[in-house]
Amino acid sequence: MDELRSARRGQPALPPLAPDTYARGHAAFEALSDQRALIGRHLSARLAGRGAGPVSLLSVGCGDGSLDAPQAAALADVSPARPVRYVGVDPYEPSTAAFAAAMAALGRDNLTAEVHTATFAEAPVGGAFDVVTFVHSMYYVPDVAATLRAAHDLLLPRGELLVLSAPRGALNLLVDVLAPPVDEHRQWFSDDIAAGVAAAGATPEETVTLEGRLSLDGAGDEVLDFAVQARLTPELRPLVRAYLEAVSVACPTSGVLHVPHPVDVHCLRRAA
Repeated sequence: MDELRSARRGQPALPPLAPDTYARGHAAFEALSDQRALIGRHLSARLAGRGAGPVSLLSVGCGDGSLDAPQAAALADVSPARPVRYVGVDPYEPSTAAFAAAMAALGRDNLTAEVHTATFAEAPVGGAFDVVTFVHSMYYVPDVAATLRAAHDLLLPRGELLVLSAPRGALNLLVDVLAPPVDEHRQWFSDDIAAGVAAAGATPEETVTLEGRLSLDGAGDEVLDFAVQARLTPELRPLVRAYLEAVSVACPTSGVLHVPHPVDVHCLRRAA
């Protein structure tokens, strides 16, 4: 890390990832991590506790629907008489198109799905929701506390706001050092979410940490670029790879190196 800081000292910001490059890198990154499966199981367990009545969910940063479509199907399959409303928001049009296609492919008559290609602040979302989720999307908002307040205002009584965000651990120290600013601010991590909750005057439930792992086996340039949220130069990539290997641990059974890849789940509930 000291070598990386030294290499970047006095240098202009690295170029950000273009939307299509971000999407490809994200897919390659997730293919080497078990975190998405952990998140899916965690969300399924939470949503299963909502009973069999009508349910509505807003997913901010929905991406291509690969995480949300299984949740929507599970909610709809509780009962064919159960109305399910599922809304996605994402600023990247190819992702929202894939989200719409994934929801349509479910073929559930009791599922109403919609998607908006926009930021959360700009999305024309109407109505209120039982659940609002930000899965790895709070990093990019202009103001964490203001976003939390706006999302909380969309909740129905006894609704819950779930913000899943990475802690500022070994992996994300790379982002702090190498990522360019997002709209003139750094990316927000889990400690920023906790501070935003306090600034918003909200009372959170206990934070849950899901202990994911990122494999380095087969990690190419796209994965390294996504890990740092920037287009790396040829000179920096070996340093980034060496850093990841230095902070990685070996799987006790396979011996494959992996980097700790945790995510914190912050939950806010609306009073009855």
